[in-house]
Amino acid sequence: MPDKTFVSPVDGAWLRMDSATNPMVINVVMVLDGPVAHSDLEALLTERLVSQARFRQRIRHSIVPLLPPAWEDDPHFDLGTHVHRVALPSPGDESALQDLVSDLMSVPLDRDRPLWQVYHVEGYPAGSVLIARVHHAVGDGVALVKLLLRLTDGGVAQRPEPPRVGVESKRALDPMGIAKLAGAKALSLGKMLLLSSDSQSALKGKLGVRKKVAWSRPFDVARLKGAAHARQAKLNDLVVASVSGALRAYLHEKGHVPSSLRALVPVYVQGHAKEKGDLGNHFGLVFLNLPVHISDVEDRISEAKRTMDEMKRAPDALTAIAVLAAMGMASEGIQKIGIDIFTRKASLLITNVPGPTETLDLLGRKLTNVLVWAPVSGEVALGVTLLSYGGNMRMGVSSDARVVADPHRIVGAFEEVMEATLSLG
Repeated sequence: MPDKTFVSPVDGAWLRMDSATNPMVINVVMVLDGPVAHSDLEALLTERLVSQARFRQRIRHSIVPLLPPAWEDDPHFDLGTHVHRVALPSPGDESALQDLVSDLMSVPLDRDRPLWQVYHVEGYPAGSVLIARVHHAVGDGVALVKLLLRLTDGGVAQRPEPPRVGVESKRALDPMGIAKLAGAKALSLGKMLLLSSDSQSALKGKLGVRKKVAWSRPFDVARLKGAAHARQAKLNDLVVASVSGALRAYLHEKGHVPSSLRALVPVYVQGHAKEKGDLGNHFGLVFLNLPVHISDVEDRISEAKRTMDEMKRAPDALTAIAVLAAMGMASEGIQKIGIDIFTRKASLLITNVPGPTETLDLLGRKLTNVLVWAPVSGEVALGVTLLSYGGNMRMGVSSDARVVADPHRIVGAFEEVMEATLSLG
């Protein structure tokens, strides 16, 4: 009898958000500074990835009404159906690698098998490349990056520290505190429900199935933190302001900068991972107003700091993770309403995934670069992910090719804004 456990309500919500236009798949690219033997990679994945139950299990839906889907051991599990050896097409440069990642990102995972794939890409001048694709139902970005870093030499102990939302656990509160938090969460839910659809812009449109990706050059994290602290701000404030400036430049080029632009931001809910386990999803999605209407760099950073501080004080993340859990248990019709809450009211998703501060090795090769893209859902066409690794931060952009066919322009604008910000001190 196959081992079986029910899919948690929050993980089930991500599972049911899957669509032809937006597969709920986290994509990670790891660049090594030289070739690795494919057999050694298979042995490593068997030891450190397949040993995790979720990577041997598929999802089965119950024939009993109201019962949730379950994780079930795949009786036909074969590593060869999940690990692929591919050659990078000519000319074998960074552009070709971006095209390959775009092609893979456009394809949903096979729901009849465990929800992951790894591609061993050879022929990249900078070294060999591993592309990992894992469904969001298996875990959130921080959980999966942490798991993938277990592949590194001595990496079992690697544990990136997730960002935390400044809200106390209910168990730490007295009855009056619990009542106040419940009231605040009710107000938070009402605020989410009453939000209007986000402004029309070149970031919105009818979605297709083709994805496009691009990524920035690295920026020194210490230098970025210094620039943020000089302005009495945090690194995330500076990043949000820079992303806003890049989007402002892109939208200006397209002919219209809206007076407001809203992003979805995943916020880690403290205590949820401890209660539910490392894998799975421990983030609530909250709305953040981006200061795209502000042209001045300093004013834009100040406004980003103000809205980020406001977001940290609110219980929106706790409310959002409860909404996701309800969506995972609800009917298809109710879930559609929930997806509408989280997608029509925003134009993009922004997430920041913290990685290790030191450079790591994998199979004896230096892991020179790590990139990650979180999936977007519903009507959202654009995802922006920032990942810090080895003292550097890069911006990765994924987009619906029908709506944003040129994500490299957003990346280029981000690089220009970052340089302008750093040059000001």
